Amino acid sequence: MARIAVYAGHGGSDSGAVGNGFREKDLTLAVSNQASNILRGWGYTVINNRTTDVDRSITRDANLANSSGVEALVEIHLNSNNGPPATGTEAFISIRNIGRSRALANAMLQRIAALGYVNRGVKTQVNAAGQDAFGILRLTNMPAVLLELAFINNPQDMARFNVGEMAWAVAAGIRDVFPIGGGGGGFPPYPGTAIRVGARGESVRQIQQCLNRANNAGLNADGIFGPLTQNAVINFQRSRGLSPDGVVGPLTWGRLAQECSGGIMSPYPGTAIRVGARGESVRQIQSCLNRVNNARINADGIFGPLTQNAVINFQRSRGLSPDGVVGDAVIIRPTQKPSRFKGFGVWSYFLQLNNSRLCQPTSA
Repeated sequence: MARIAVYAGHGGSDSGAVGNGFREKDLTLAVSNQASNILRGWGYTVINNRTTDVDRSITRDANLANSSGVEALVEIHLNSNNGPPATGTEAFISIRNIGRSRALANAMLQRIAALGYVNRGVKTQVNAAGQDAFGILRLTNMPAVLLELAFINNPQDMARFNVGEMAWAVAAGIRDVFPIGGGGGGFPPYPGTAIRVGARGESVRQIQQCLNRANNAGLNADGIFGPLTQNAVINFQRSRGLSPDGVVGPLTWGRLAQECSGGIMSPYPGTAIRVGARGESVRQIQSCLNRVNNARINADGIFGPLTQNAVINFQRSRGLSPDGVVGDAVIIRPTQKPSRFKGFGVWSYFLQLNNSRLCQPTSA
């Protein structure tokens, strides 16, 4: 599985650039989170430096990427300048020009330019010591790109700025250079244009099938996007914290793909997972809780109080000890019933649900 780091620049006490009523730290976080969700929907493993508004350490973030074995890193920023506002999108790579960093930068710039922005090209920048001026490029050892989406001090740039479109452009550019087969385990990649009432065809049928599996929509998967499909999309969006507009754009498509891509649950990681844990194992737990217990938690890979409560509710509903910890005790055979088996661990329960496809929905 392809592993990509998507980082949000600035955060917490560091607002970054400010202009036209926007703060850089807010926009970088929004684009990073949404691009990460799209990539996960396609089947990527995504590493984030932050998913909320907290302070960040460039050294810590670089070490995380280096130790996580990611194939590439993209850090999201917005530009600003003194004097008359400049315009457009640009990217910086290391003077070492590592691997496919230049190709990755160009791919994302081309996708963003297609949204109407001037392509200012791929650049390098050095400090007084002749090293990469940007720490994230200087301290990492994989293809890395510091991406300046637009000029936050330019009213025209910000008037056309759309978080969802930018997130799609970033994710699509990554996929152009670091492709992953099968569209995320069987669910195809986003077709490139929003799907709404009046649409027909295979993409609509796949949406309908996924809505039936993920939200029990009860639709006839006939490939015709009518009012019933629109209502089902709205219900799905509301239940997942998305804008309930009844249109399947890149974010809704990415979430559908995440829930209907048939991702395989990993083996038990070896240690109990509890409040404070982070990473792919936590995201798998959250996704499974959403599918089998309608937990409605954000599958962000962060084990917080909401995830703990969802685990406790799952444990109670299955006759397990409600301690809010995802541990493991025994591997149960498919012919055995977990609720009648003392000492059965939560992870093994999830694993069996995955094997029975309740936590592993697939496209027909």
